[in-house]
Amino acid sequence: MISVIVPVYNSRDTLARCVKSLQAQTLADLEIILVDDGSSDGSGMLCNGFSREDARIRVIHKANGGVSSARNAGIEAAKGRYLMFMDSDDYAEPEMAEAMLSGIGEDDIAICGFHHHYQGRDVVRIPDVPGQSGEENFLALYGQGFLNMPWNKLYKRELAGRFDESLSLGEDLLFNLDYLRRTDGISVVKEALCHYIQDETGMSLSSQKREDKLELAKRIWKETRDFYRELSGHEDESGVINARLVQEALDDVEALPFDSGKTKKEKLAVISDYCQDRELTEAGADAALKALDYKVIHFCMRRGWKRLTYDLCDLRAALVRGRRGSGTSEEQEK
Repeated sequence: MISVIVPVYNSRDTLARCVKSLQAQTLADLEIILVDDGSSDGSGMLCNGFSREDARIRVIHKANGGVSSARNAGIEAAKGRYLMFMDSDDYAEPEMAEAMLSGIGEDDIAICGFHHHYQGRDVVRIPDVPGQSGEENFLALYGQGFLNMPWNKLYKRELAGRFDESLSLGEDLLFNLDYLRRTDGISVVKEALCHYIQDETGMSLSSQKREDKLELAKRIWKETRDFYRELSGHEDESGVINARLVQEALDDVEALPFDSGKTKKEKLAVISDYCQDRELTEAGADAALKALDYKVIHFCMRRGWKRLTYDLCDLRAALVRGRRGSGTSEEQEK
């Protein structure tokens, strides 16, 4: 049986779509655990209603403690041999659970592709791994951003650890790294089986502003370097791990034109701080950036050209707004 854990917090408008997508799964041997994390908008009552209608649905009501706390409560209550996670504003394709269970085979974890809905686009993301060695596959999945979340994976419950409730960024990646330390094999399912939704502004819980974002990102960067060293016996020479840290900063910089709460002077100060950060500069020396906008903006930041950096981000923001308005879609993303 697969236990699907859904943290629920003030998600009245999206919860029905999420739950119905799980009820519609082609795999019958399923339990759905809705963890109401102290919702104040009636989401908890919705959960109770779903539970009365479907015996596969169990509800946990708890005081608000954050998404990691809710997921941990779900893990504790789960009865299935396998675990899946779904956020309450996302939803699954009908065959997701069945395809993941079939795909995991004799391995310890299965990872699938997903639809990324943001800024008016539906970007289909499919994992691509070389399959030559564990370290190469890890770098491929890490570099493509497939290890940063729990909701596109099937885990064995007996191997699962717990989410760090003290963190507000990177806790999902740390959970996955901890899990991978106890696994012998990774199965990749090359299908987009779930839908990850960001709101109309392109913001989500994981991408909201945090004053300590860079420090948290650097902690995750160091943890990932340590994990790779344990896995391979040497440092990462590909620049992939360094690129993820640099991209955290670049994403923040590229989002500045959308931030109406800061003056331009304050936005330039943010760019200046990133330009002068020692560890970020160290990582940027050989970061394997792929997207053209990342490369251009990083080039300017490496030279301390903060005003040009901002102007380029402002131009990019105008293009993004125009693309959002036209409703275009893409098949790939950086």
